Amino acid sequence: MKKGFSLVELLVVIAIIAILAGVLMSTFGGGTQSARAARCLSNMKNLASASQTYAMSSYYYPRAGNLVYLKMKEESGNRIQKEYREVAGWISSNSQNMFPSTSYSTPEVIGLYSSDREAASFALTNGVLWKYVSGSRETYICPEHAKQMGKHGITVNWSYLMNAYFGWNKKGRAASNIDSGRIEYGRLAKSDKTLLFSEVPFMGFNSWEPSGSGGSTDTDAILQYAESGLDSGDKGTQSGGGSDEEIGVNHKSGRYYSAHVAFADGHVEKLRMPMKGKKPDTSGLAEVTSWLCVGYDISFDGGRYKRVK
Repeated sequence: MKKGFSLVELLVVIAIIAILAGVLMSTFGGGTQSARAARCLSNMKNLASASQTYAMSSYYYPRAGNLVYLKMKEESGNRIQKEYREVAGWISSNSQNMFPSTSYSTPEVIGLYSSDREAASFALTNGVLWKYVSGSRETYICPEHAKQMGKHGITVNWSYLMNAYFGWNKKGRAASNIDSGRIEYGRLAKSDKTLLFSEVPFMGFNSWEPSGSGGSTDTDAILQYAESGLDSGDKGTQSGGGSDEEIGVNHKSGRYYSAHVAFADGHVEKLRMPMKGKKPDTSGLAEVTSWLCVGYDISFDGGRYKRVK
């Protein structure tokens, strides 16, 4: 006669299965810090690939921010009418029902922590990369960022910034034509060294604090690098009025912190930061950010990043 399992044996088996399921869900379900970091890198890779696809079809890289341009429209009776139109950036501004227009106006900037869900949704879906990432909102958000902000009840609209080098007019003025300031695909000399995307700084030592609904250049989707430390003739004038915005150093592996970055040729990297005690040394981060944004060669000896002359 077959002997069945005792209640204790069944409970032990169930407990073991529950523990194993928890471990597997944590490991493969994005529950660990390393899994969230891996997902972030995958997002950046997808955004870089989407930019490549967009560039191959349009002959130009996406813009870091929106551009308003002037088109002369001929009407009946040979009357020439000014008409302002918009070219969306990789993420758009809130320009619903604004263009075309007979008068110049600046679209409202949507902040990455904006609580206006409708405007934030428009900014994503009107951005030129939306269809190239198959309409996936998750592609725009680092899960670690969402986790950290979620602790404070704050919703994240996106986690990544595009290099201002890519056709953004910091002065916010209308351009004379649609191609003003754009970078032609295949003509970028150091695409493997020119930063395309970085992360928003959201960890404590160099973080952007959420402020209201956003709506300023401090919380937009553009990495406005510092002009200082660049050579004469560099496109440092594309940066934001002297802003010293930096790449985000948000991910920890062991005792080290890394910055996730994507380059114009489509590859992604984890840049390990030099350490100062138990925290990353970010004293030279604004300069390193500028070097990356204009495509300088840099090296890392473990102690600090240096520009290769």
